[in-house]
Amino acid sequence: MDFPEQFTLPKGASTLPRTLYCTMPTLESYQQILSLWNAYQKRAKRPDRAAPWWSMFDLLLELRPWGSEDRLVEDARRVITDRLPLDDDQEVPVEFEIWPAVSGSRRSAWRTETESRIIARGGQILDRSSISQPGFIYEAILAGLPAGAVRHMLDSPEDLDGLVTIQGVQFILPWTTGQTDRAIPEPRGTVSRLTSGFSVDAPIRAVLLDGTPVAAHPALVGGVAIEDIHDLVRLSEVRHRTHATSMASLILRGDLEVDGTGLQDTRLLCVPLLVDVKDGAWGPKQRLFVNMVHTALSRLVRSDSPTAPDLFVCNLSVGIKDLRFAGRVSALARLLDWFAAKEGVLFVVSSGNVTDLPPIGKYAQAIESADGDDRRLAVHSYMSDSAYGRTLLSPAEALNALTVGALSTNSKDLQVPRRTGIVTLERGTESLPQITSAVGLGPQRAVKPDILNLGGQQELSFVPAGGDIVARPLEESQRTGILGAAPAPDGAGDGRARHRGTSVAAALTTRAVLQAAEALTRDDGPYAGQELPRRHLALMTRALAVNSARWPEEALDVLEFQLARFGNNQHSRAKAEVCRFFGYGAINPDLMVQAPDHGATLVGFGTVGKNQARVFRMPLPASLAGEKVGRSMRVTVAWFTPVNPARAQYRLAALEATADDGSATADSGWGLSLKPDGPDANLIKRGSLWSRRLTSRTRVVPDYGSEADIAVRIQCRDASNGGLSSDEEIDFAIAVTLEVEASLQYDIYDEIKAGIAVRLRRGE
Repeated sequence: MDFPEQFTLPKGASTLPRTLYCTMPTLESYQQILSLWNAYQKRAKRPDRAAPWWSMFDLLLELRPWGSEDRLVEDARRVITDRLPLDDDQEVPVEFEIWPAVSGSRRSAWRTETESRIIARGGQILDRSSISQPGFIYEAILAGLPAGAVRHMLDSPEDLDGLVTIQGVQFILPWTTGQTDRAIPEPRGTVSRLTSGFSVDAPIRAVLLDGTPVAAHPALVGGVAIEDIHDLVRLSEVRHRTHATSMASLILRGDLEVDGTGLQDTRLLCVPLLVDVKDGAWGPKQRLFVNMVHTALSRLVRSDSPTAPDLFVCNLSVGIKDLRFAGRVSALARLLDWFAAKEGVLFVVSSGNVTDLPPIGKYAQAIESADGDDRRLAVHSYMSDSAYGRTLLSPAEALNALTVGALSTNSKDLQVPRRTGIVTLERGTESLPQITSAVGLGPQRAVKPDILNLGGQQELSFVPAGGDIVARPLEESQRTGILGAAPAPDGAGDGRARHRGTSVAAALTTRAVLQAAEALTRDDGPYAGQELPRRHLALMTRALAVNSARWPEEALDVLEFQLARFGNNQHSRAKAEVCRFFGYGAINPDLMVQAPDHGATLVGFGTVGKNQARVFRMPLPASLAGEKVGRSMRVTVAWFTPVNPARAQYRLAALEATADDGSATADSGWGLSLKPDGPDANLIKRGSLWSRRLTSRTRVVPDYGSEADIAVRIQCRDASNGGLSSDEEIDFAIAVTLEVEASLQYDIYDEIKAGIAVRLRRGE
């Protein structure tokens, strides 16, 4: 029997997510449904007009109110159990999230009851948070409990006087601390490739939430400022400040081996959220990380005297340890979604790194020794089989964030000789995601990660473990990676380090976003001399990043592999699997600041309300009419959707572009006989980015008049069945790229530019 995709077990998984959460308007409504359910189970006669309920009940195993198995889910139980010490008296940090009710008095009563039970079991309150903003409520407690009390909580969750049965508690979680990956500073030399300094008068347009960088490092001096909001700088020894120093360097100068040019239009503000130690950077003990992030963001842009009023992009290459996306949007991701929609800040977030990889087993020999099709098949099979154990690391599931995965690729060919016992999944010039790069999809199966960027070539070793074989990344290798600034091993501030991972990819993407913003307003840019608002810069650069992305050839190989796996009639399902690994593709920073060699890119912004539409018109180049030439078009729309975690449909606003102006003679081929290509048309409708790729698969000659244009209609709908207010205005950005093959003798860029100029003079 064939089952829909959502009811098919992924390889390696033993169970399906089987819980559907619904909200009831009243207790009476729930009791009525429960009465019908009981009648159904007893095979009683079906009441009149109850046929739809019986159809739904046919799909259910159980119907129950929220209970202990929902407050303490299996993944949380596993992590808490793994962290338990043997000593029953040793303190264990555990988080309690209170239901985000609008009523402050109800939340206060629930918090009081929770704290009383914690203290009654020998625990103490380490930290608490109470954030109540229109659109975002977060009530949480960080408790220090004796390991014995935690063990009892895990063994006896139904204890009526226990911690799991408190009605006011929504979730019980392991301590959600931030973490970064680790880099080893090179033992030799100092940074030498620095081609320019920084402007001390430049505004602060970007912030790095991370550990503490070495601000006096030669690669950073003059370009970095530190705002120690949480008093953490004193806790981080200079010799351990590797991650934040490297991320700041990559944002401001790129790969020091091939670039080194300092950004001139911005400085970088660093707000430490982590403490740098020998084995990486970690959130401070006895602190709620979500509260720390909210405090920092509020100080930066929401206070009466904001620290960074010009800020429009925030780099967060920090993941929450052991908190992987499994269908529920985390509190930190909700915070980012709300803040982006409220304040217009673009969050560039790494998808996360997975170091405890699933066993590679039967594929090890083929990957290590085979060549050609056999090896490629083994690589794709392992990538697909291991996906269930490599889901996004919180807060990478945030819908309004630009989530970045890592390609196993260096900035240049380092000509690393092969060594016995060391393998890579890619060969030659292949572009594959790093096997440790966390994969999607996101909430409601939205495209996540959004894009990929360079993360440094990843080397692996295969080692036996528990009767199987596992792949382990070589973390301390200096053979490959992206070169950034770092403290020297002796503690001096002038070293360098090679990094690999999604943090690198996110930092390089933040750099590309800042360069795109500068290109928009420079003398030859489309908004020359204008001071664009924060939200417009954030949305336009987000749209340009995704619009520049391309699926590499290896993504098409994965598509063929998945079609062979699922069947040739399963294109939508196969494309969803490609997006799980590649998103919209690998970005091209050059295409974020300039048009392709044989094409033109238009960018703009607008506002649209619920059930409304805006139409943009792109002049068609006259020279293309009658020409039998290959052509392609990309249309990308970016917005920050309002969200409501109390609704089953978390996302409220859905935007998309259609190839018409609302008339009855709309041309679905965009006037150029184009056909859809790339991600599935239904998949791109699920997030807060809509990006469609179209191409001319056959060289049909387009036929249109001298002043013809392409009408791009941006329309907005309520994605939540009633949650989006008709008074809500949604800001959006649009990027459109039209490109032709090199054989065309005309410059369509100049033609389109001239067509726009004519219309502007006419006042159109």
